[in-house]
Amino acid sequence: MPVELSTAEAMSNTVIRVIKIMASMRHHAPRQHAAVDPSHYALLFSVSGEPRRVSAVAESIHSDVSTVSRQVSHLVQHGLLEKIGDPDDGRAQLLSLSPMGREVIEKLIRGRGEWFEQILTSWSDDDAQTFEHYLTRFGDDLEAFKARILVSAGPVTSTNHNQES
Repeated sequence: MPVELSTAEAMSNTVIRVIKIMASMRHHAPRQHAAVDPSHYALLFSVSGEPRRVSAVAESIHSDVSTVSRQVSHLVQHGLLEKIGDPDDGRAQLLSLSPMGREVIEKLIRGRGEWFEQILTSWSDDDAQTFEHYLTRFGDDLEAFKARILVSAGPVTSTNHNQES
């Protein structure tokens, strides 16, 4: 049976409340490097697994290429990212974490874990695992919904201005 509208409305309000609280707290979260702003975290995590092109990073973090390019320049300048040649296309470059960037990611993961451990002091481990499961499921469903919307919107033309914001 599908979710009732009243439940969806209540969940929507709760999600918006949590997003606003998290946004207001992001500047109080532990910082791991003076040059790394919280807005850089998604980019750093995106290249932590393997080197990627700027366009692939932008797509994976749901941002535009120009914004990611500015962030990349900043992070390269501070020694957190490296640009390496693309072995499949000699004209292109890939982004990779530098050793310092990898260290920042490792500290960030530990720091976030400790921070969330403090936030969740009244939770049992089972409750936290269940919440993480549902949060992952919600994120997966959200991404799938976004993909369906983008497919149904079709390519953007002069008469079709369905653009993602």
